Amino acid sequence: MNIMKRMTLPGKIPLLRGLSLLLAVLCAYPLSAAGAETTTLSIEDAVRMAVEKNLGLQVATYSPAIAATGIRKARAIYDPLLSALVDYRGSNQQVAPESPLVDRQHDFNFDTSISQLLPSGATTALTFNNFWSKDNLGLRTSRYAQPQLTLSFSQPLLQGLGREVTERGITTADDATDSALADWAQQALNTAATARNQYLLLVLARESLTTRQASLDLAREIQAQNEGRVAAGVLAAYQLQDSRLGVLQAQKTLLDANRAEKDAADKLRTTLHLPAGTAIATTSPPLPGTSEVSESDALRTAMLRRPDVVKARITVRTAEFNEKVSRNLALPSLALQGSAGLTGLDASYGDAFADMGGTRYPNWSVGLSFSVPIGNHSARADVAANQLIASQARTQLAAVEETAGLEVRTALRGLASAREQIGVTEQGVTAAEVIVDSYRKRQQLGLATTKDVLDVVSTLTQARESHSVARADYQSAFTNLWKATGELLDREGIRLEGNAIASSERKGTP
Repeated sequence: MNIMKRMTLPGKIPLLRGLSLLLAVLCAYPLSAAGAETTTLSIEDAVRMAVEKNLGLQVATYSPAIAATGIRKARAIYDPLLSALVDYRGSNQQVAPESPLVDRQHDFNFDTSISQLLPSGATTALTFNNFWSKDNLGLRTSRYAQPQLTLSFSQPLLQGLGREVTERGITTADDATDSALADWAQQALNTAATARNQYLLLVLARESLTTRQASLDLAREIQAQNEGRVAAGVLAAYQLQDSRLGVLQAQKTLLDANRAEKDAADKLRTTLHLPAGTAIATTSPPLPGTSEVSESDALRTAMLRRPDVVKARITVRTAEFNEKVSRNLALPSLALQGSAGLTGLDASYGDAFADMGGTRYPNWSVGLSFSVPIGNHSARADVAANQLIASQARTQLAAVEETAGLEVRTALRGLASAREQIGVTEQGVTAAEVIVDSYRKRQQLGLATTKDVLDVVSTLTQARESHSVARADYQSAFTNLWKATGELLDREGIRLEGNAIASSERKGTP
């Protein structure tokens, strides 16, 4: 079942640009791309693919659809009920004890009716009875037909009165469908957040790989320069050991970074349900806008959009509705009942129907029906139980809203901190680059050792990686904020469609 809109990128990449991008990917990852298919994904593509292909979500998709069938089933209370009865009886009886006369009687009855429940709780029925009798006694009543047409109704005046009580099954089924939809949205939200963070981890791992490669290239350059200076007799030979150690350490960190990149790519492939041999070409996600996010706006959005808050509100709504209905069901049963009809009676069908059609023999009735259990303990227990359930649901809603507020405020603080760390780490990279350049010049003048240079190169590598981490943390901070406010799916362009999923559309289905 396809529950998500198949969306494409806002604009297709032109052919030359696409070829250039593919060439760059092949150059950057020649081993992985040489024998495997390469898939280029933006962070939005990865999130959409994860939501569309997640098997758990596909399973959860059935829950709202199954719950929606409960609505159709509950609405069946308004289906008219058509019933019919055909009955033919016969008997042979002595007219009197020891009498040779035998009364042979035959009765034929054909009844049909149609009944309908009304939103007020009333039931109405239209009944047609067609009775025919015949015997062999030769009396005036030995053969007659008696058709009868009756319209009847019964309207509750206390217990069962009103649309809410009548449609309580429909309301409960509708709330169950909304609750199933909220569960699906929560699972989709978690899946989208996981995919987004895994994509950012892969981008970070590849930036780290590039940084470690640059560090290794610089260590090798220093090693080559030292070898030339030792050969020229202007550098002590022992400093070659320092530069060799620097190259080995850079090779080791590069191997670690390479393994981390492969692990991150494999996790993302699994989340996106891509074949094991598929190479993923990532694009550097643009940093979101730096405008301040209002805490009040974020909290307001969370209270409206978070699936767990929505589901808790549905639970409160259902519990309070059940409490209200149980109060009605605890009332005594008092109903206004009435009927009106026409009857015909004659020896022949035609004359009997003529009597009925001429309204010569009308019949009617009106009355009140009252009943109540002595003590009414069962209904009162239901009211008490529903009161407790409603109080429990309201308390649970308050707890969920409190947790949501905490998560939003935590996410906002994380976002503010991550935004500041980008500027700090960027300045750190600039300062470390200046220091490395200074120490390399000092080394050429004999004012710094190879170890001194390698130490500041290590500092530069750490500064660059800290800057990459800060950028990734800033992206992750937005993931956490959008998940906390419940708007991550919308932010990634994911929309719900289909009567089995979209609640607003589902409610319009017959």
